[in-house]
Amino acid sequence: MRGYFTDDQLLMLPLADHPGLRLHGEALSAHRGPLVVALTDEATRTEEIVIDLTDVRFLANSVLETLVLLAIRLSPPQHLLVRGGAGLKLRERIAVRGWDRVKTLQLADG
Repeated sequence: MRGYFTDDQLLMLPLADHPGLRLHGEALSAHRGPLVVALTDEATRTEEIVIDLTDVRFLANSVLETLVLLAIRLSPPQHLLVRGGAGLKLRERIAVRGWDRVKTLQLADG
């Protein structure tokens, strides 16, 4: 990822130990563009792309949908690993939409 992104609601940084991103704050619909650019850049270089949401207080449904769509565009063995805290209820939000069947999307507890 090239550098970082920040505004009043969100700080987006590259992970130090793995290809991917760490987000801090609130991920709103307006953040989809920078997120897509950063994750698409990572997808050209690695099989496992990690997005760490453990420091995210709010994740808009549109951002979650964007992450799923990015995962769908990956070809195995590539995959998107999403780490998140229990407060985001990622497993429930993904399962209710049937996205838990996306093979290139994996969830991990933060």
